[in-house]
Amino acid sequence: MSVIRYELTIRLKTASPLHSGGIDEVVNRLEEGKDRQTVVRRFARDGNDRPILTGRSVKGALRAACRRHLEERPNDAVAKVLTSEALRRLWGDEGKKSASAPLRAACLTVHTVPLIPEADDAGKGGADDALPSRMGNAIDRYWGSVADGALFEHEYLPAGRPLTLVITAQAGLPDGVAVPAGAVEPATPEQIETLFELLLGLFRSERISFGGRRGAGWGRVRPDVRPDADFWTLTRAPLGSCDDLVRWLSGGQDMAGAITPVDCGGPDRMRITVEWNSPTGILVADPRISETELKRKRQEKEKREKAAQKADQGGGQGDVRDDYVPAMQMCTDTAEGKRLVLPGSSVRGALRSRASRIARTILAARHAPVADWSNTGVHDQLAADPVLVRDLFGSTEQRGALTVLDTLAVPRRKPRNIPHNAGDRWTGGVAGGALYGEEVHDAQWGDLTLELDPNSFSPQADVNRRKAAWCLLGLVLAELAAGTLPLGSRGTRGLGQVRVTGIRIEGGSSLGVEDWSAPEKGGGRSGEEPLAAQILSHLQTVNEKIAVSPGAGDNWTGWSSYLLPEACCQKEARDD
Repeated sequence: MSVIRYELTIRLKTASPLHSGGIDEVVNRLEEGKDRQTVVRRFARDGNDRPILTGRSVKGALRAACRRHLEERPNDAVAKVLTSEALRRLWGDEGKKSASAPLRAACLTVHTVPLIPEADDAGKGGADDALPSRMGNAIDRYWGSVADGALFEHEYLPAGRPLTLVITAQAGLPDGVAVPAGAVEPATPEQIETLFELLLGLFRSERISFGGRRGAGWGRVRPDVRPDADFWTLTRAPLGSCDDLVRWLSGGQDMAGAITPVDCGGPDRMRITVEWNSPTGILVADPRISETELKRKRQEKEKREKAAQKADQGGGQGDVRDDYVPAMQMCTDTAEGKRLVLPGSSVRGALRSRASRIARTILAARHAPVADWSNTGVHDQLAADPVLVRDLFGSTEQRGALTVLDTLAVPRRKPRNIPHNAGDRWTGGVAGGALYGEEVHDAQWGDLTLELDPNSFSPQADVNRRKAAWCLLGLVLAELAAGTLPLGSRGTRGLGQVRVTGIRIEGGSSLGVEDWSAPEKGGGRSGEEPLAAQILSHLQTVNEKIAVSPGAGDNWTGWSSYLLPEACCQKEARDD
């Protein structure tokens, strides 16, 4: 068998912001003025300081997606070719090296993916050469305020940007070369081509994501389909002679009709769509916008003052009162330009905080152990959340099953400026230099989109525990529908109110939940049951089919029995 080399080129587009971290830098908080600053978590860079997706990161995502598909469908035709032995040949050996069984490197090479097209590097420069970043913070679950040391900022590639993924592979060995005794044999052409068919099918069904922050919906990619061509090209060439090598360097043999992407179906996720609007306006502020605007106003003020001094007209005071700049709504870069955004991470944080409160309230009412969080850091709070909360939202040790996508908006009119002034607590008058406010957009927001991935639950989570997690999330959605869960900031100042007009659940069969909706857009007819009550009725139906958690005891029923930690369940079982 001679050596055969393949090259697969896949054209993709980002369907959401994408971030993959390089080397993290830490802010020196001891330095004066650095206590509320961040260091941007940037992409890895190549030798020319261009942002890239490393081949190692992409390869890990591809390998995980393939493994998941083969575990879900162990008996289909693809799994019969891509056996565990074949996967060792393709992805490399994960065993331990020994004299009798040496390791084999992967036959696949996943090349670095540049994030800025070469045309931009070559000449024009400008905005395309610098990637934007987004700030965020974590909220203390006990105090409800911003947690100390939880301010962060991520560089990201906006949605709608093209990505070109190149994978090369090599099958076989040169003629006359034998495989050493006990070593893993090289991959065959059939195995490589079958793996390529599976990868193309996974990309087509949007089952592969890159980078981090996937709980906020980041890292999603989809095929860049063009009317005149497929989203992929594949070439191959044997390397048994000099002529073969020349043929390979000239482009190789086109295999467009030789392989067919595997039909992987649609994304295997439960999708929850919430139709809503905000009567008060939503604000998730980006402090950098306000700082930029403040600098601009100060520069304009200095110019006016200098011009007035030259004209002997005084200092021009009163033009800009205290350099006041309101807090401004966060925006995100898209293929259509900048858009107002309600970050998925912000909504997810609000949902988690309320889910944690519900779970801890139930545990405390049942006299189960609940830790005091008054002096607990936010990261320790996340690690100590009840079991179902960690199943949904994750922790530092595991990824949660719930993803909340970014929500974009289209402004309907010019923003409203809402000014405030702090009062002096001693004199009762207006405090000097304490003017502040918000810039609020009366915008038409898109639907909130949440997704539950059954494959992201803990391996110990059976169908009953997954249904229990859905019941907990449903209670949070019921509070959102009742208008008691604000989104964004300034919730205690009248902003962030939510009016839910409809909810739709699709694809929940893998969690044991049937498709359900109530009411559709245009609902809210007279005499109709309130939406929050409809959600609770649906949850009661689901709860009736949930078996009690083993070892939870006689005092626990339904979904709430899965709030108990495993150690507590085992103790109660021993006591019984």
